[in-house]
Amino acid sequence: MPSWLNNGLIFASYAIVIAGLSIALHRAVGVELQSAILVGAVLLLFAGQAHALVGRSAERSQLDTELRGLRVHAATMSRDMEGMREHITELETSLDIQTSSRNEQLSSEVRLVETLVKGLAESVEAGVNGTSPARRAADRKPDAPRDQTRLPLEGEAAETVTEGEMIETIRASLEENRVDLYLQPIVTLPQRRTRFYEGLTRLRGSEGEIIMPGDYMRVAEPAGMMPVVDNLLLFRCVQVVRRLVARSRDIGVFCNISAHSLLDAEFFPQFVEFMEHNADLTGHLYFEFSQAAFEGLGPIEKASLEALHALGFRFSLDHVRRLDMNLSELHDMGFRFVKVPSELLLGDLRGTGSLVRADDIKALFERNGIDLIAERIENERAAVAVLDLNIKFGQGFLFGEPRAVREDALSAPADPTANPAEELRQARI
Repeated sequence: MPSWLNNGLIFASYAIVIAGLSIALHRAVGVELQSAILVGAVLLLFAGQAHALVGRSAERSQLDTELRGLRVHAATMSRDMEGMREHITELETSLDIQTSSRNEQLSSEVRLVETLVKGLAESVEAGVNGTSPARRAADRKPDAPRDQTRLPLEGEAAETVTEGEMIETIRASLEENRVDLYLQPIVTLPQRRTRFYEGLTRLRGSEGEIIMPGDYMRVAEPAGMMPVVDNLLLFRCVQVVRRLVARSRDIGVFCNISAHSLLDAEFFPQFVEFMEHNADLTGHLYFEFSQAAFEGLGPIEKASLEALHALGFRFSLDHVRRLDMNLSELHDMGFRFVKVPSELLLGDLRGTGSLVRADDIKALFERNGIDLIAERIENERAAVAVLDLNIKFGQGFLFGEPRAVREDALSAPADPTANPAEELRQARI
């Protein structure tokens, strides 16, 4: 209702009441009509003033309430502005820290790449000067049986090449960056959900032929080229893991590392420094060693492992042939996973050195804080048999074969909204 209409009704009510009072004074008390009208007029004026006074008091009270509300709101806004200023200051500090950390990461990456290039140059120079065993083997006659290997060609029969030719192929592949990173999934059982990836390296020849590790390692190790191959694998695994960490996904990568890298006095300290600048990768990057390499570790290699372990990184043991291992020692050194071939788990364990039954092996490893991964699962029958042993993780062609990751996928910026498994699937050739 409009205020003027409300005030008019109230004034009319006052007038009716006072008019009735004036008539009562005139008739009942005998007051003269003019005096009764005068008294009524005075009472009407007094009532109007009283009503106006009460109205102003109510308005003043409402105004005071609104002012108090505005003061509270202003104080809240002031606190919010102060909080925003503090948040902006924290963001600026965080940005400075992240920028500094990123610059340190880039610097360590540059130093790592410089080490790789230098290592490759030294390896090539050693081969050119004939100082490496492999180069000397390359100078032998090509018809010697132990001087030959098989270079697989896609779509063609395998070609027999000499060790010298293989050395040249490896050298050219490293110099021309024809080293590919392959990823093979490691899944949870029985869900078959991808939980980890294993990083593998493949070399490509000049015509695009894939050179498998079994073909090039035999000649690359004596030539001193394996550290370069291993270091490239480590570098690219870190790139992949960094993309996964950008989305905080529960996925990790196993990266094979050889004893050559642990013994490399020039590379390994820089690699440790590189890992220090990527401490957020500790829960996502696992370094993998073969059982033979682990059993042959000397004091220098063990010290290198301890340096990585001190940073928070954990390890995995693969190419297992014997199960008579000291599990508590493995755990203390940082090993959290052991990969055992499915045929070894499902076969006769008496020749593996195991003193327990197959269905008790998982519990034995878990009591020592180590998870078993059944690898080389190639068919459903093997998968079902492994499930009967209650093993949590599996790897093999049944769950996915190694697929190459495109070079542009490693250098492209990560999409924080993307599904990492889907993105990696699309990134593979």
